[in-house]
Amino acid sequence: MTRYTLSKGDRLASTRHIESLFREGASLAKFPVRIVWRLHVPEEGEAEAPVRVMFSVSKKKFARAVDRNRIKRLMREAYRHLKPGIFDRLAGRGHFHLSIIYTGTEMPGPDTVRKAMHVVVERWLQQLPEIPAA
Repeated sequence: MTRYTLSKGDRLASTRHIESLFREGASLAKFPVRIVWRLHVPEEGEAEAPVRVMFSVSKKKFARAVDRNRIKRLMREAYRHLKPGIFDRLAGRGHFHLSIIYTGTEMPGPDTVRKAMHVVVERWLQQLPEIPAA
């Protein structure tokens, strides 16, 4: 049975990794969601999930923290349901860091976020180059 979880090991929290993600990463967007990603080579002894992810919402567009938190919760939920499929399709293709950013200006509904996440993740997976297994 598939478990739809988003544990601490699946989240991207290291400042160093986040800075390198935005400095060296590539991006694509499907309004109202944008993904920034980067292939990550884990350091020796570092256990790493195939994908580590962070979620972000602009404080400039959503001044109230409750609104930002709600949107991030919707994005996490949508990602959580897509995660098993992502991990299956990335098996043996390396480790990735992802940033999922909400770029819209209006409060979205769950269906809007779910559909946009599905489209942008599918585009991302199709765009990735084939990496030969080591």
